[in-house]
Amino acid sequence: MIQSIDNLYAANSAGQRNRTDFNKITGAAAYTAGRWYESFSLAGYPVATTFPGTALACVNCSDSAGDGTNRFGIPHGGNVSTLVKNLVAMGALSTAATGAPATLKLVDLVSYWPGIDMNQASVQNLSGTPTLTRWPNGAGLRLSLVARSTTGGTAHNLQLSYTNQAGTSGQALPGTVACTTGAIVPHILHSGVAANNFGPELPLASGDTGVQNVANIDLSAASASASTAVLLLYRVIADITISLQNVKSEKDLVSQFPSMPVIPDDACLGFLIGAGANIAAATTFSGNIDTVWG
Repeated sequence: MIQSIDNLYAANSAGQRNRTDFNKITGAAAYTAGRWYESFSLAGYPVATTFPGTALACVNCSDSAGDGTNRFGIPHGGNVSTLVKNLVAMGALSTAATGAPATLKLVDLVSYWPGIDMNQASVQNLSGTPTLTRWPNGAGLRLSLVARSTTGGTAHNLQLSYTNQAGTSGQALPGTVACTTGAIVPHILHSGVAANNFGPELPLASGDTGVQNVANIDLSAASASASTAVLLLYRVIADITISLQNVKSEKDLVSQFPSMPVIPDDACLGFLIGAGANIAAATTFSGNIDTVWG
């Protein structure tokens, strides 16, 4: 475990470090200011995932196995066994004028439930159990519902039943959570600036700080179009803001908060993208993450 600057320098000198450069490009549709989007399914490096799996059944993700078909997470140096790996720096850049301002939120994708029917106004029961080895008891894990095909024009709200970090089942989202009509891939459906929209993470019941599992999901109305979504379960690691086109933003995670966040073995890393302005189609985001372990 790195507990001092001397430890950090020693680990770096011993080669206990990794730097990975990533590059992702948005799809054929523009992104809307104030909304959030996932980048795991975007083309570029690392390779995109299609979130494969049986509809409504939990798929666990890892650095080594990916989604079971592709290793789609950003590499971070592999497993380091008894040592502890820390994120020490991040960088991000967009070559497009519409790529700024934007926020990239680095997350560890633990699990997902694919094939959620957005054109169904009845309870959909989810199956399977997330593997919580990296974040015991679901500490700090959050949820996002992401469009996998364009949703219809009928307004609908979202509710679900989950088990919190204390093992209490039957927990519900507080209040009304509205999904965006006509949402595109890969929009996080409940994010935006409209009434009852939120940020990338779904709100949890008062006092809850994490999620162990999800039992079911329920839409107040069918979206009026054959469309599907995927429910993501993840832990936020850190974030970085891109302010200007062609100017690389850099974040020092040794002296800045959060200080040296831990990257657990087999973490499946990727970004959520927050659009500070309308982002044009085929906008490129690139950057790097740096880790050290000791």
